[in-house]
Amino acid sequence: MDTVAPYLVRIYHLPNSSTIIKQFSQALATCLYERYMTPISYLNTYRARKELKLIKSIQYRIKKEKYILRLTDKSGIFHLGHAKDYEQKAEAYHQKTGAYIEFESDPLWTVFDQTIDYFILDKSTKEK
Repeated sequence: MDTVAPYLVRIYHLPNSSTIIKQFSQALATCLYERYMTPISYLNTYRARKELKLIKSIQYRIKKEKYILRLTDKSGIFHLGHAKDYEQKAEAYHQKTGAYIEFESDPLWTVFDQTIDYFILDKSTKEK
């Protein structure tokens, strides 16, 4: 209410002591109290604990071994798979389609080396 009341006064030119602001303040306080301060039911507590246990289990598996967590395309659910499986599927897809070529060396390093050589050469010519 420390933020909302000055906004209502500034924008809508309502007096600070108006009954509308007091009623709104009481309604907002009641709504927030009911939403965030009431105890959670046993069923919701059980569900939250069960979901936390599932999340911790997934985090442990991912951390322990090389797993990948992905969202599936069609159903929108998560799939937890081993990294080796994904690498094998990608390799099989590359072999099947023949659309990808593996470079013998990284072309980015070639560009990087040329850039460094250019700056070194440029700096040495400026010093002369």
